[in-house]
Amino acid sequence: MKGKRFKKLAFVMALVLGLSVFSYGCGAQSEGSSAAGSSSAAQSEASTSAQEETPGDRTVITFINGFTGGDGPFMTKIVDGFNQSQDKYFIEQLQDADHYTKFKSDDFDMLIIHADWISTYHAMGLLREVSDIYEMAGLSFEEDFHPIVQTYAKYDDGVFAFPLDLYADTFFYNKALAETPPKTYDDLLALRDKLDSQNTNVYPIGIPLTGDEQWGWMLALGQNGVNWVEGEHIKLDTEEACDAFMQVHDLIYKDHISAAGLGDQDHYNTFVSEVTDGSSVKTAACMSGPWKYTTALEILGDDLGVSTLPQIYGDTPCVPAGGHTFGVSAKVDESKIEGIAAFMKYAYQPEVMLNWADSGQAPIHLETMKLVQENPDKYPVANVNYGIFDDAMILPAIYNIREQVKYVNSTVWSLVVQTEDLSRDALMAELTKATQIAEELSQL
Repeated sequence: MKGKRFKKLAFVMALVLGLSVFSYGCGAQSEGSSAAGSSSAAQSEASTSAQEETPGDRTVITFINGFTGGDGPFMTKIVDGFNQSQDKYFIEQLQDADHYTKFKSDDFDMLIIHADWISTYHAMGLLREVSDIYEMAGLSFEEDFHPIVQTYAKYDDGVFAFPLDLYADTFFYNKALAETPPKTYDDLLALRDKLDSQNTNVYPIGIPLTGDEQWGWMLALGQNGVNWVEGEHIKLDTEEACDAFMQVHDLIYKDHISAAGLGDQDHYNTFVSEVTDGSSVKTAACMSGPWKYTTALEILGDDLGVSTLPQIYGDTPCVPAGGHTFGVSAKVDESKIEGIAAFMKYAYQPEVMLNWADSGQAPIHLETMKLVQENPDKYPVANVNYGIFDDAMILPAIYNIREQVKYVNSTVWSLVVQTEDLSRDALMAELTKATQIAEELSQL
């Protein structure tokens, strides 16, 4: 990789142009967002901690995150609980949809950073190494968290995040249309026949133009066991990758497991639709993030089922996933380190971290996981997702990864899901272009 000076220049240029990739598990985000998350993407206003108490002479630690929707109050509950638990430190929280940009411009001490962003922020020198904070907090990176965190929070020069959760692509199904969740591609075909999809307009699943599209192609690549990273860039100009994308295309246009021509977010919209006259498309199941659970439950009630994704494409178990982590700024005043350690010690008490499970997320702290697993009825989505942590696929920990996949998310995906007569040659040409763009971005 090039030096940090060149990467920082590239990063600033990207911000000026306005990044727009995706951001799972939060509200609307800058620096990569397509409004997929646990909260309304339309929410852009900032909110601060609900606690009205002033910090007085306490050491103030500023903390910014993007939890502007339904999960925001649960993080606020953790922050307020810490502030009330002692009188030496005060966490001043800001919840803002533009939290990545404001983190850098306003010199916040801590932030919530997505697992796939850590590699870029680490390369740019924006994050502080936190092994000493782990020690002060009485935490062990190796022993207190699920092993998957080793793939995105630890680097040759240390540990750069405190893992908070892992959220995975989840399978929701309507029990009124599918008594049991499909487990294989053959099961989806059988459900298609049972539903008489092409005549009733009720399909097993929906493949949308946007909305979890990145998880859509990652699932195809992962379940086919495709190696799609070379060095510091994604590599999709291979026959194996082309085969995987064509499987998505054929699922729609050859096997009619999904209706063709679905629009933005229609994997979810068609699932919760109450259309019964066949005039519009309806789906029996939805592949999406855990943040969809609450609203789907409100609509479907007891008919809502939750399961892991079926083995749709190949023989390799794989479920696309993402994660939230606590990061500490490289510019933090060292006088605040003991306070940050005190906050981490407080937050990672299982009875405190359960507040985050209450939000619908799946904490990745092992002791908290045990408590969640002991209460499957209270935490149905987290318990399902815990079963796939070993098979989870997060975006690779390489520099500028979100920009690298941008062309795939937009142009390549649109070609696959919207072109009925798509040829392998046309698809390979776009996959080659996507690879070239990614390689260039990795060398900035």
